[in-house]
Amino acid sequence: MKSIRRFLVIVLVAIVTLANFAAAVRGYLGSMDEAERLFNQRMLQQVDLLNYTLPLRASQADAGAVIDFPARPSDIESSLEFQWVRNDGTLLARSAAMPDTVLCSLEEGFRYFNFNNYRWHLLVTASADKQSWYILAERDDQRYRLAESMILQAVYPMVLAIPLIALIIWWVAGVGLRPVAKLATELRQREATDLYPIEQQDMPIELVQLTQSANELLRRLDASFAREKRFSGDAAHELRTPLAALKIHCENLLHELHPAPESVVKLQLGIERMSYLVEQILLLNRTAPDHFMGQFEPVNLTLLAKQAVVDYSAPLAQKNHQIEFNGDECWVMGDRAALATLLNNLLGNAIKYTPANGIIVVNTWQRGKDVVLEVMDNGPGIPVAQQARVFDRFYRMGGDRHNSQTPGCGLGLSIVQQVVELHAAHIALTQSRFDQGLLVMVTFAACSLPDSTTTFESAPSRVFHHEQNR
Repeated sequence: MKSIRRFLVIVLVAIVTLANFAAAVRGYLGSMDEAERLFNQRMLQQVDLLNYTLPLRASQADAGAVIDFPARPSDIESSLEFQWVRNDGTLLARSAAMPDTVLCSLEEGFRYFNFNNYRWHLLVTASADKQSWYILAERDDQRYRLAESMILQAVYPMVLAIPLIALIIWWVAGVGLRPVAKLATELRQREATDLYPIEQQDMPIELVQLTQSANELLRRLDASFAREKRFSGDAAHELRTPLAALKIHCENLLHELHPAPESVVKLQLGIERMSYLVEQILLLNRTAPDHFMGQFEPVNLTLLAKQAVVDYSAPLAQKNHQIEFNGDECWVMGDRAALATLLNNLLGNAIKYTPANGIIVVNTWQRGKDVVLEVMDNGPGIPVAQQARVFDRFYRMGGDRHNSQTPGCGLGLSIVQQVVELHAAHIALTQSRFDQGLLVMVTFAACSLPDSTTTFESAPSRVFHHEQNR
């Protein structure tokens, strides 16, 4: 059942149709019985008319001659035919449609008889002076056709009213379900941080239970977010502090020992890797869509991308990378910190996995209602078969011992994907436009430039960060 409103309309219209059908059948049968009684009553009244007119007509006719009455117009749907017969069986008079012989035995009552290729309804009754008999006949099909034409005039409005009833039920069901739509709208318009209970004032009884369940869920979510927030704060303090102390002691040990033992060097690398892993796990937790409580605002994605390039100037210079930036001024609706995290992870991955003297390109393009962020390099790239798996947490191509010998924990692209989902964006991995390498494309919905915000001063579209080290 995909629609309560449609379900109610279908069920109620089916019930109304079934009730109308039952009423129509019952009314049809009852009306046919009543029509039968009325037609028989008309035949009895016709006998009274014949008692008055036929003796007078017979006194004016020749003795012994059969009185023939002319045929009636063909446009008369139902007409009564008759025979006038003496007690001895002599035919005295007949209408045009009746045969010139006595039609049936002279026995009082109603009956059916077939002649002239039709089924007839007969009335045999004695005359007023008991010296003769009247045989009145009416075609059975004409009786039924006339009765049905009258009955169907009453049935047709019932049938034609069903579509109107369906529209009325549809409207009434919509009015009745308005509180549900109102509740859905209220929940849809709530901010991510609004976990206050839903007001139950003037709430229909049918929605009170649903609202109570929703309020209980909001209460549990609020408690869960509070626990997550406390966990993040506690974890950041409890994990970063001892790691920082270990790092300081390890550096002091390296300065005291000349030359430094290989075990101490490996210890330093392990501490750095652990620190990086802790930072990534905390960042992954903070950017999870289910737990993210940030406030969205218009963000200049191009300016944010430029800042990320500036922040990574030292690693770029260290590996003698050439960095190229091309950009339109692009604005998106989002969280500035989360978008900066996305850019830092994408650019950081490109720097880490691109060999020395490589090329990295960052683009921000406005494409109609979309904003496209591109980060491209000429590194080893990612095989198509593994492009879907690289978004899994802790997954790295080649395992912990990556071909590039670059330390990592397999969380970078997982964080990127969470930020993408948080902003209802789309990410795609494909072959770069170089001979080899990776192109990451993230598509956002564009937003208009805030009125109070001035545009950034355009810089040259191409910036190179390797010349100073050559």
